[in-house]
Amino acid sequence: MLFYILGDMGSGEDPQKQVSYAMSQNIGNKKTFVCGLGDNIYNHGVTSIDDEQFITKFEEPYKNISDKVDFWMCLGNHDYGYSNLSLDPIRNAQYQIEYTKKSKKWKLPSNYYNFKKKNVEFIVIDTNFEHMNKKQIKKQLNWAQNIIKKSKSKWKIVYGHHTWRSIAGHGNAEDDLESFLTELFKKAPFDIYMCGHDHNKQLINFRIDDKPLTLIVCGSGGKEYDDLSDYSRMDEQCDLCFVSNNLGFGSINALKNKMIVSFFNENNNLEWKHEITK
Repeated sequence: MLFYILGDMGSGEDPQKQVSYAMSQNIGNKKTFVCGLGDNIYNHGVTSIDDEQFITKFEEPYKNISDKVDFWMCLGNHDYGYSNLSLDPIRNAQYQIEYTKKSKKWKLPSNYYNFKKKNVEFIVIDTNFEHMNKKQIKKQLNWAQNIIKKSKSKWKIVYGHHTWRSIAGHGNAEDDLESFLTELFKKAPFDIYMCGHDHNKQLINFRIDDKPLTLIVCGSGGKEYDDLSDYSRMDEQCDLCFVSNNLGFGSINALKNKMIVSFFNENNNLEWKHEITK
């Protein structure tokens, strides 16, 4: 089962369109889907379900990809309104959830949710903890634990917007997310954590209590990377296998006993391939 990963895409600008074209060339007529890793609409999300930005920053850039290819989205910090204090961040995000009913390929049924495709369980989380109280964060944690524990799927993939480990500008997770993801993995282990937030591509082999976990950053879908890289953020638990500051996207082929992760640039050229075995 092949699927695609793409984050930080919703600029409506030439970089998004260039990556979209490259990804459409890669997809061709394949039966597949896309995991959207947040920051769906720059810079401050949308202000209604009829906001024109849904067209200019999603529907039009991806019109060359079949409506049969679903985009399973998550919420990024920009989707909550980012730093625009005149907006209601919770309402802002809710408009993106409601847009699911209007679009043929935009899928965001709730601010966190799960879905299953063949041998993979996807747990989509909302990492925007600044818009939640401790009770709401705990509720989401318990929900994610239960989904993973009950799942009979061979592979479990958790994805949200914010980085857990990253050498790029946003860096490693803040305390609330660090605690959330660490506790989740210890109580209900999963295979991959995917995110955007930093506008590059990274693959990191990570270990918690000597158990392996693959971290993927793929926030290169719509805005060029212009920050410095800080390799000191990689501690003894981390092995940075790959990094690219090019625009582009990723794909994952989930097989019975292995996953093949591939990263492509904005010209649809393969940059790197990695196997995860189980």
